[in-house]
Amino acid sequence: MHNPFVLLTTRLLESLIKADNTFFVRQTYPRGKNQLDPLNKAAFLFTHYTDYSRAKTHYDTLDNDPNRFLYNINEREHYDKMFIAASQPEGFHIYSPVVQKPWKPTAPIAARIRNYINQKMGWNPGRSDAVKADLFVQFGELFITLKFGIHEVKLPLADIENF
Repeated sequence: MHNPFVLLTTRLLESLIKADNTFFVRQTYPRGKNQLDPLNKAAFLFTHYTDYSRAKTHYDTLDNDPNRFLYNINEREHYDKMFIAASQPEGFHIYSPVVQKPWKPTAPIAARIRNYINQKMGWNPGRSDAVKADLFVQFGELFITLKFGIHEVKLPLADIENF
C-alpha cells in the first residue's frame, strides 16, 4: 500500500499546535504498518484539527476502530501523550496526514492509474496527454482525484491500488 504521509515528530507536532491545532484524532493506519518488520507492532495516524466539531465528526466515523481516540491538547494528559506519540515509541509508527507537495504517483501507482482509466473510465488520453492526479485526505482515508480535459473523478486510492 502506498503511504505518502510523514512520520509525526515533536517538531511537526509543535508546528501544528502553533498553527492552532487543538484536537487530534488517532486511528489505526494499516498503510503505515510494515508487515515485514516483526518489531513493528502497529501504526497510527494522528489527524489535526482547529475545530472540535470537525474532529468529533472524524472520530465518530471510526466507530469500528478500537484504537480511535480524540485528543484535546488543552488537557495536560492528552498533551503529554501527544508528545510521547510524536517521539515514535519503539514498535510503533505514528504518522501525520501531511503530504509533501507536489505529490507525484510512484511508477507502480501511475501504471495502475493508466490501467484503471483505460478499463473503467472510457477516457482516451493519448501518449502526450496529461492526466492530472492529486491526493486528498478525508477522515484519515486517502482519495485520488483524476482529471483529464473536462473529465474529473474522485475515488478511494485503494480502488486504484486493488485494480
